[in-house]
Amino acid sequence: MSAGAVVIVTGLSGAGNSTALKALADAGMYCIDNLPIELIEPTIDLIQSGRISAEHGLALCMDVRDQSFSGKFPAIQRTLAQRVRVQTIFLTADAPVLVTRFSATRRRHPLLRNGETLTEAIEREREILGFVEECADVVFDTSNWSPQQLVRAVESRLSMDLPPRQLNVTITSFGFKYGQLQPVDMMFDLRFLDNPYFVPELKNKSGLDAAVSGYILKQPEAQVMLSKIEDLMTFLLPLYYKEGKHYLRLGVGCTGGRHRSVCFAETIGARFLAAGHEDVVMTILHRDIDR
Repeated sequence: MSAGAVVIVTGLSGAGNSTALKALADAGMYCIDNLPIELIEPTIDLIQSGRISAEHGLALCMDVRDQSFSGKFPAIQRTLAQRVRVQTIFLTADAPVLVTRFSATRRRHPLLRNGETLTEAIEREREILGFVEECADVVFDTSNWSPQQLVRAVESRLSMDLPPRQLNVTITSFGFKYGQLQPVDMMFDLRFLDNPYFVPELKNKSGLDAAVSGYILKQPEAQVMLSKIEDLMTFLLPLYYKEGKHYLRLGVGCTGGRHRSVCFAETIGARFLAAGHEDVVMTILHRDIDR
């Protein structure tokens, strides 16, 4: 979000305030949960003076944990609007859904009184925040949403301001003889290919050498395998991105991690870059190349 902009995340406890704030943090905003109202303007002063770096804006989660929040919200909006561009996102949900969420997490509702039911506390909070909901720029009902759906909705709402999310793909070559790669999301075993290690003039080279990669890639099975990996990743990457995944760890292994896996990691990475996948950052690592 542009410098100086502020997003206020608020709403009913259990409706997803923390999830929304984490989504904004992942997008690059400077996020603060439950900042006292009296410290909002000093915080903006620090940002505008450059003493706090908030290049993509400031996000604040504010709710009934601060008992003065609801009553002071109109003044907060007016004050902030004179200095910065403000958006307020209000999250709500049906009472039975909130009761289920609190039961699942075993957290205590911030307004729950002795002798009071959880439903009564939820409805009292809804009443307290009623005016805040009316003043919000957008209201999201998360009753039937997963956390991922909420994150996508927040990103969509602020899509013109937030920097694009990136899927960070790491392709790591490794040798099974030195232990299986961990952690990894997807792994390909290349030990079925002819091994350059047993070719005297290639034994001491690596998959970064043109002679080694030429030997490997001339094998028909290597070309078929590369094509299948490329097809699979072309299918999966947009789906992983849509689901909200930030990291994908791909392992390619051979016996020693020096020839076949290195060649494949470099070739797969080069093909992805040539294909121009949007919002994908590619990193190539070779775990065992120097062993």
